Amino acid sequence: MLLEKRKAQHEAAKRIADLGNKKKENEMLKVVINKLFETLKSSLENLAKKNKNNDKKLRIDKDTIEDVSSVIENCAFASDLALRFPKYFHKVYDKNQNWQFTLETAISITLQSKLADETSEKAIYLMSQELDIIKKEPNYSNPFSPEKIVEEPLPMKETKKKKEKKKRGPGLSGGKLEF
Repeated sequence: MLLEKRKAQHEAAKRIADLGNKKKENEMLKVVINKLFETLKSSLENLAKKNKNNDKKLRIDKDTIEDVSSVIENCAFASDLALRFPKYFHKVYDKNQNWQFTLETAISITLQSKLADETSEKAIYLMSQELDIIKKEPNYSNPFSPEKIVEEPLPMKETKKKKEKKKRGPGLSGGKLEF
């Protein structure tokens, strides 16, 4: 189920990127990111209430699995948005300390749960570097940065070879002349 949700989220991020209109893109991102952080905060609060034993260890059972899943899904979605739209994400994220705390906690829970797929974990790791949550590796690069996106080369049109013009006019019958 998590993979299905991730696929839908990935497609949603891709559709936002394909809007083609920066103003519409920013409006859509504002709504989506605000909702994402509301959901993350709510799920984290629910987990905190259900995990009252003050133990740092994450408890995953039938009471908490829905909230843990929500944290994982939304943390992975945040990574899609942060990597695809780094300028906008930095603009709203860097000045909001509540969001910074929320996302760092969500990352911790996601990685601690060991329930996220490998691709999501890698995206979260890259997002952590992009947002300076962890130190960037020397070879770090955003997979969606314009330098990395190489458009498929357009198929080359076959160049027509110029045909040699045949001489027109009277000629022999095409056979060889022997003398």
